[in-house]
This record gives sequence, C-alpha cells and structure tokens, in this order.
Amino acid sequence: MATKSKASAAAAPADEAAAIADCLDSREMMSAEKRDEALKRLARAAGQVAGISRMIDDGRHCTEVLQQIAAVQKALDVVGNIVLRNYLERCVTTAIEGGDPLIYDELMTVLTRYR
Repeated sequence: MATKSKASAAAAPADEAAAIADCLDSREMMSAEKRDEALKRLARAAGQVAGISRMIDDGRHCTEVLQQIAAVQKALDVVGNIVLRNYLERCVTTAIEGGDPLIYDELMTVLTRYR
C-alpha cells in the first residue's frame, strides 16, 4: 500500500493505483456523508472561483479579489482535511492492521506533499 523507493519512482502511478486498490478492497473509499460534505464544499469553492473571475473581469479592487482568493484557499484546505482524515481512518488504518511496513513511508510522503 505504501510508496516505493526512489528507484521505482517511474512506476509510482502504478504503485499508487495498487495502493488505492488495496485500500478499496474491503470498503468504500469514503463514506457517503463525508463524500457529500466534500462535494458540497467543492461546489461552493467552484462558485467562489467563478465569482473571482467575474470580479477580475469587472475590474474590482485587488484587495477584494485577494480576500475572495483567501476564502477559496481556506475552503479547499477544509476539503483537504476531510480527505486526509478519511485517508488516515481508512487506508492508513487498514495498512497498519494488515502489517504493511511501507505505510509509514507513504504517510510521510502524503503529509509532506499535501500539508
């Protein structure tokens, strides 16, 4: 389930696909409740991004645009936290319970890359 060494970096997409398949073998990737919450927040963020485009097109003041950009970034951070918690609760827990020693390397990669 975990990320392989740098020597096999070229095979990373296949390894990631295998890791995802391993995680999904026994259960859904994300509960319906968490999925709905993430999708609702993403839809709201998409609306905010569209609004930012209109603001720029309308020539709105830079500080107003920057404020909306910060709001979208925060919204995406919240979705990222939902997905990260789900990853920890489902995929990482499954790997640890299954005795996968490489999960710790994968977890460190995930935490340094996405957080």
